[in-house]
Amino acid sequence: MDYYNELQKNPIEEFEGYEPKRDPGRDYKLLEELKIALSIPSRLKELMSVSKKSFRRYVIFIGLLASIIVYLIPSAANIAGFGGFRHLFLEKIPAFKYENGSLKAEKKFDMMISGYHIYIDTDQEEVEPSTLPSNGMYLTFGSKYVNFALVEKSAVNDFSTTLYKMDNSGFFNEGMSNQQFAEASGGFYISIIVISIISALGMIIKYLFLAFIYTVILLIPYKIAIKNIYMDEAFKISFYAQTIGILISCINTSLGSILPQMLVSVVGIFITFRLIKYTLSYDKNEEI
Repeated sequence: MDYYNELQKNPIEEFEGYEPKRDPGRDYKLLEELKIALSIPSRLKELMSVSKKSFRRYVIFIGLLASIIVYLIPSAANIAGFGGFRHLFLEKIPAFKYENGSLKAEKKFDMMISGYHIYIDTDQEEVEPSTLPSNGMYLTFGSKYVNFALVEKSAVNDFSTTLYKMDNSGFFNEGMSNQQFAEASGGFYISIIVISIISALGMIIKYLFLAFIYTVILLIPYKIAIKNIYMDEAFKISFYAQTIGILISCINTSLGSILPQMLVSVVGIFITFRLIKYTLSYDKNEEI
């Protein structure tokens, strides 16, 4: 029998550094991957060998899902709350007109839309961040300038600054008023979809980078001890293990950060580390 086994050996295997041909991986249904990542830690190890196609699809799905939760759903709720963009421009925002290089609105206006304050005060050429009424991100309109501003005021800190400033001529055309904006409402809906896609791409990059960090910090020691684990397998587990933390953080953000975001992030990181460690240590015959 030993002689027979010797005959079956591939001579190439004797060379140092030889690695046997790897399995291309198994295709999973997207919902099955999500189910495992959310509720079946003992099966996470299976996802080490998921196919590249299934993994890429899952990465894109998580990015889109996070963007929908964080940006698109709150935006849709806000839009429904003020009755759509056409109603917003014709009924909510005070009458305004841009002519002779100056914007004039009949009164001040402050409204929260998709996490941003829309603030109009044309009594000022440029709205000073220090005069803004509450904390948050602002898109402000003065008679001459449009500003993006950040306001963070507390008992121990007073931080108000303009992040970006542009002349009103870069935002308005001569003679523009509420009616022209109402007629362009379709463009605002398209812009929300475009921003959602851009947001999803940003989140994909963010979560892939975090997966790389988790791999470097936690999985390289396991790679040293467990010779049969490849780095791409470790990377996949690092990404799948983030799923619970990602959803907790996104839901908290969409609800207006009802819990401190730092606390939620720490909880998400702890869950991710525990799932990675559990996955690498899991044995069907002996759970730890």
